[in-house]
Amino acid sequence: MAWNEPGSGKDKDPWAGGNGGKGPGQQPPDLDKLIIDLQNKFKKVLGGKNFGGGNGQAPMGTGGGRFSIGLIAAVVVAIYILSGIFIVKPAERAAVTQFGKFVKEVGPGPHWLPPIIRAKRVVNVEQVHASRHRNRMLTEDENIVFVEITVQYKVGNLENYLYNVVDPVYSLEEATDSAVRQVVGVSTLDEILTEQRAKIRDDIRTQLEQTLMLYRTGLMITDVAMQPARAPDEVKEAFDDAIKAQEDEQRMINQANAYRMRIIPTAQGHAERLLADARAYARSIELKADADVERFELILPEYKKAPGVTRRRMYLDTMQEVFSHINKVVVDNESGNNVFYLPLDQILKETNKTAVVEPAQSYSSSAATQSSSAATKQYGSTNSRTNNDARSRERTTR
Repeated sequence: MAWNEPGSGKDKDPWAGGNGGKGPGQQPPDLDKLIIDLQNKFKKVLGGKNFGGGNGQAPMGTGGGRFSIGLIAAVVVAIYILSGIFIVKPAERAAVTQFGKFVKEVGPGPHWLPPIIRAKRVVNVEQVHASRHRNRMLTEDENIVFVEITVQYKVGNLENYLYNVVDPVYSLEEATDSAVRQVVGVSTLDEILTEQRAKIRDDIRTQLEQTLMLYRTGLMITDVAMQPARAPDEVKEAFDDAIKAQEDEQRMINQANAYRMRIIPTAQGHAERLLADARAYARSIELKADADVERFELILPEYKKAPGVTRRRMYLDTMQEVFSHINKVVVDNESGNNVFYLPLDQILKETNKTAVVEPAQSYSSSAATQSSSAATKQYGSTNSRTNNDARSRERTTR
């Protein structure tokens, strides 16, 4: 016999009290009443009436009860589906995990994931962040310098950024400090202050990128800016004087280079012109020599036919060429008294011409003038003898 059948006794009732049925025990919950109360609450929300009449009781298995349960299930399913929809903005990326394990990365647009089973973390991967570092550091030549570095970065690998390193930003700061100390420690003070600032900045960025890649922080360096380094305040005036001296030195070097670049091409052009003149002069001498040889070869047969006449003709041509370059006039009288006339106007004109010609031509003109003057004096003292000799040679030739 079942315990809840009539006449079975209270001692067999499992919900009876522990005093053998003498006291009131804990009664089991009425499942029908609980379901009906729940349905009534939903009906109030939806604007309907209570189930089960005035006492709130309704038999299970009725059509209204089944409809309400289905409606509740549909609402729950709809809420579950809608709660899994999310939208990723263009500058963002979402990391999807399943029970805490990374599954995939999704890009911009609408997406859906099953709640409770999967979760998401949305991160802006296009936003650029900045990290500044300022500290005193020791250089290779044992000087202390104050260095300030600004590192700009953004998220490059979402999985490594979220799940590989506990604090990527802190790791970046420590890596930056290490890279700066390593590069500054092998550089001199002059290189840091003036000469090699760009190279030092590039070396710091290269070292920092290698460290972040080794640690797999998921961060990507976009730029490294190095502010002008300065000495500590205690020795700032001395360092300013040193920097000013270096700038003056560089300015003097630049001026010297500019002067060199201006003088050297001029000197090279002058040298090329002299070489060209020399080559032209040499060529003219060669051509003149060839012409003289050819002329003498043409005169040789005539000289063999009439040596006296040819010799006289050559003598007269030579004297005509010589006296054409001498600034004087010789008058030969038959009586033997020679009168000399010096054309001073022509001499002054030749002097003015030599003042505007080039040094080499001036030298040759002055030399010709001196030689002609000397020839004039010499010729003046021996003019009679020269004329007599010329007449005697002419008579002999005849």
